[in-house]
Amino acid sequence: MRRLIVIRIVHAPSDMGSASTGLEKSGISALGKQAWEENQKKIEHFWQDLETEVDGLDLDMKKLHIYQDGLPCAGELGERIVRETAAKGSRNYQIVQKLMDRGARIEATESVQLLRQEYGFIKAFLDANTPEMRAAAESEYSQVKDKLLEERDAFIAASIDSTLKDGETGLLFIGAAHHVQPKIPKDIEVKCLD
Repeated sequence: MRRLIVIRIVHAPSDMGSASTGLEKSGISALGKQAWEENQKKIEHFWQDLETEVDGLDLDMKKLHIYQDGLPCAGELGERIVRETAAKGSRNYQIVQKLMDRGARIEATESVQLLRQEYGFIKAFLDANTPEMRAAAESEYSQVKDKLLEERDAFIAASIDSTLKDGETGLLFIGAAHHVQPKIPKDIEVKCLD
């Protein structure tokens, strides 16, 4: 039996790579500095609680595959991305690194091409110099984001199917907007951490 544990995550700016500064500025602008900081504290508590819950799972690290939202690489490159992002303060990636250090294996979860497409739309929005440019970028992204997310979800499910073998467990760290579960093959037992 193949098992998959789905962990719904909350992205923090430190998870967003080169877009983090722009996203943080946008968040502060939308919420105000105090509300933004309170929100960041809630996110930190979320990750503390999640780490405790993951630590409490009795998992065989030698048979554990990690699937990470936004990560298109496995092997040395995937591990390097995890370590670099963890070093920048990402609680998500710090948990993943801890699991890797205990023997879990990181998998190429996403399509590079699809991630680049999405990043291009987000970058256009963040780089917009005028309200009109920002509205145009937001409109363009809103026209394709659902289809893009659907394609990403299908790719993630196929990645899990092709790498998770009988007797193994996968941990899928995935953003709340995703709907990967309906695309997971029926022979994989799926459990969600709430």
